[in-house]
Amino acid sequence: MEDSPFPPAEAEVAPTGAGSAEAAAWTDVQARWSDKAAHLAYLDRFPDLDGLTTAGRRYRDALAARPGDGMALAMKAEVVKRATVVGLSMLPRTSPPVAASSGWRRALVFIMAMWLVMAVGWMAWKLFAGPTP
Repeated sequence: MEDSPFPPAEAEVAPTGAGSAEAAAWTDVQARWSDKAAHLAYLDRFPDLDGLTTAGRRYRDALAARPGDGMALAMKAEVVKRATVVGLSMLPRTSPPVAASSGWRRALVFIMAMWLVMAVGWMAWKLFAGPTP
């Protein structure tokens, strides 16, 4: 097993409780830091925003320890992308309100169309009828 570029955090030395599985998974990721599949498998453990917050914090700390680390930057971007997808999927889905066509609008359009037809007809009649005596 190859040495991790990051020393284990105090909480990771003796993990207990619900975070122990996450801490063990993070330790595995640190041991295989250059393996992108290990990072993606780690992120796959988190289907919700709370878990992605934890993962984002891990990668933020990794970037603080090693600024410019390519893998940490790529995985931080992946965490943001996944959090965006999860966040957008949580938005309520309602269909937009259907604009009910009211009768008065139809009547107004009909009246305006009839007025236009009569005005064009009157102008055509004046044009072709010739001069009045």
